[in-house]
Amino acid sequence: MNKRVLFTKMVFIAVVSGIVLFQGCVANDANRIKAQKFVEEKDFAAAVEHYNKALQKHPDDLDLRLRLKDVKQKASLQHMRKAQELISKKYFREAIEELQVSIAFYSSNHRAIELVDKVKMMKESFYYTKKGNKQIKTGNFENARKSFQRALDLDPENQEAKIVLDKFKKNQEDLPEYRLDLRSNAPISLKFKKTPMLNVFEILSKLTGINFIFDKDIKESKVTLFMTDVKFDRFLDVLLKTNSLKAKMINQRTMLIYPDTPAKAKEYDDLYVKTFYLSYLKAKNAVAILTKILKTKNIIANEKLNAVTVRGQKENVAMAARIIEANDRIPAEVVLNVEIMEVSRKKEKDLGLSISDTITFGVSETSSGIDFNTDFGFAGMASIKDISKITSNELYLSLPTATLKLLKKDGDTRILAKPQIRVSSSEKASILIGEKVPLRSNRKVQTDGTTTYDFLYQDVGVKLTAEPVINMYDQVTLTLGIEISALGSNVGTVTDPQFSIKTRTTNTVLTISDGDSVIIGGLIEDEDRTTIQKIPWIGEVPVLGKLFSNENSEVVKTDILMTITPVIIRNQDIPEANISGFWSGNEKQVSLELPAEEKIIKETDFNDFPDEDYIMVIAEEQFLPSDNYFSIQVYSSKDEADAQKRSKELKAMEYKTWIRPFEIKDKGTFYRLFVGQYGSYQKTEEILQDMLKEKIFPKDIHIVDRAYVYGK
Repeated sequence: MNKRVLFTKMVFIAVVSGIVLFQGCVANDANRIKAQKFVEEKDFAAAVEHYNKALQKHPDDLDLRLRLKDVKQKASLQHMRKAQELISKKYFREAIEELQVSIAFYSSNHRAIELVDKVKMMKESFYYTKKGNKQIKTGNFENARKSFQRALDLDPENQEAKIVLDKFKKNQEDLPEYRLDLRSNAPISLKFKKTPMLNVFEILSKLTGINFIFDKDIKESKVTLFMTDVKFDRFLDVLLKTNSLKAKMINQRTMLIYPDTPAKAKEYDDLYVKTFYLSYLKAKNAVAILTKILKTKNIIANEKLNAVTVRGQKENVAMAARIIEANDRIPAEVVLNVEIMEVSRKKEKDLGLSISDTITFGVSETSSGIDFNTDFGFAGMASIKDISKITSNELYLSLPTATLKLLKKDGDTRILAKPQIRVSSSEKASILIGEKVPLRSNRKVQTDGTTTYDFLYQDVGVKLTAEPVINMYDQVTLTLGIEISALGSNVGTVTDPQFSIKTRTTNTVLTISDGDSVIIGGLIEDEDRTTIQKIPWIGEVPVLGKLFSNENSEVVKTDILMTITPVIIRNQDIPEANISGFWSGNEKQVSLELPAEEKIIKETDFNDFPDEDYIMVIAEEQFLPSDNYFSIQVYSSKDEADAQKRSKELKAMEYKTWIRPFEIKDKGTFYRLFVGQYGSYQKTEEILQDMLKEKIFPKDIHIVDRAYVYGK
């Protein structure tokens, strides 16, 4: 019998196991079949999902592993092809998402990895192309050229940027200041010594075929001028400036000559009108800046469009454009991470006897005729006759209980809030953690006797105001105001309540670096409470009453602690040197043309001079803005040819390089190769860090000053 039972059990277990295995195989086959179906439909992502499910059941199945790897690669290629289609349509953000999915399916898809970086650069290039087109529409051609150049640097295949830059190059060819129809464009050489001015213009007219018309207020004067091998435009420009004259083209063969005075400028100079559409600078602030610098009232703000319109000589308008570009910069932004904590220093003492405040009467169960069938321990029912038979032995009185309390509590802390707020530099931000409480402000009695009230809503809680100013050194100057308020006691009546407001405030100005934290505290509030419990009459007895009383004292000290951590999201946007500073002519005449000495400095490329001594003269007398500058030493060699070769390699990479020989005692002459000359150590340090990221520079390149360069 036992054998038969055992055999039955074994058969049952085998059948159940078979069913389970069969179901597992069926499920596995189902996932495999679905995966193969999706492969045929070229839905490789779904195929990957089902092969993964099948592989979870059978992790050692080599065939499943191979199939899964194959469909992952196909899914990766499918998403990469889709990304390429999106790239052709300039849907760069969607293309990046597809490429990221492609890499997720197959991490060894190096083509997709390379494309991600390329598409990011194409996306940025497309942004600068759009920006350049908008700048052309507004007439901001110089910045438009920079935007298109940036777009081409990011994506050399950006055809639109190439075409526009080619147009800029054609338009930037050296054109004469006056587009006159001259008989000859050959250079001229003229020498005049105390020659009447009208005679000078007569000679010029015969040489060039240009007619000159003179204003009636031109005074006769004599000219002394010696110039050789110069263009007519250059000669005319010098002649006019040295005699306080200006010229205006009437046509290609005729010029009007008039005195260079404000009165004549108003009479003859053509005025140009331009509207600047501002991005970040407020229109009214722009008007204030331009009015002071240009000394003109022909500037109007359109605050609705945040635009400024300027009317004046073309030079004035061009200078206004430079000033606006230097000031209309994207503001720096910072995230203020704030944590507000309430530290409650609560001290509570509960000392003394706690005496019960009730006395209970009762009778014993030996009393006859009284019903004690109750759940409460007291007699339930009794007749008057039975009560009259109760003796003093059967009557019970509960004694008051007395408990000695020894209690002391100390301390409590809680976080009120952890807000984050993002704010632009020089803008105000505020946080209120609390509520607006309606308070009665005015009581009015109507003619019919009814009373009405006006309500004033008061902010009650924790209020923080912050105004950050971010400087170019990643430091934040914070102007902070903190106010802690709460509803106080009723200083009015029950029918006409008037509540006081308890307030704690502090104000401070501090400067902290990016990512550093500051803790502000000391907004302390004290509250003392004392509660006394005692037995009537006995507790009033001096000295003895202390034994029959309980005193509860509570001291609550509340402090508000606040930590503020600024994290700079965007640094201050500093314009290029030629935007933040430029020449503007003299007090009488506005001009953006460089002075002669500055032209020499700008046009001199000291890398092209083979003579080392001549390089030193140019560097000392013309190139340097001051006696103090910093450079980066990148190479040193005893072989001058080797140093020159290295210099040419770096120059081809658009680095400004120069070489200085230096005599070292007992070692001979070394030729040191330097990069750049910068006015501040911080700027040089930033460039040094960028250079260290490139493999072409060794790790021992370092910053030097002018004294080091010349061995002083």
